[in-house]
Amino acid sequence: MSVVHVTTKKELSEHLKTKKIVLLNFWAEWCGPCKMLAGVLNQLSEEFSSKIKIIKVNVEKSPDIAAEFKVMGIPHSRLIIHNKSYEPIVGYVPFEQLKQMIGI
Repeated sequence: MSVVHVTTKKELSEHLKTKKIVLLNFWAEWCGPCKMLAGVLNQLSEEFSSKIKIIKVNVEKSPDIAAEFKVMGIPHSRLIIHNKSYEPIVGYVPFEQLKQMIGI
């Protein structure tokens, strides 16, 4: 499974050095939609571990990373492909729709 939790910018930069599609997910413990999305992300990770790496950032533990990515609401996810960051995906997204958005 390739779901990784990071808390520092250094950890994040190390995990971004991958040939896989990265889905960067910002969340918090108290966020209901974040918990719902976590199940979707785990399913994505299990089914497509050879193609995608999911990196989770808790906004309360790493506000500096959240600020860098201009996170205004959660859940907030961002696709990063070959170090290029795409438009954010804000809110809960069902599995099939997220899979389609990612293109896998």
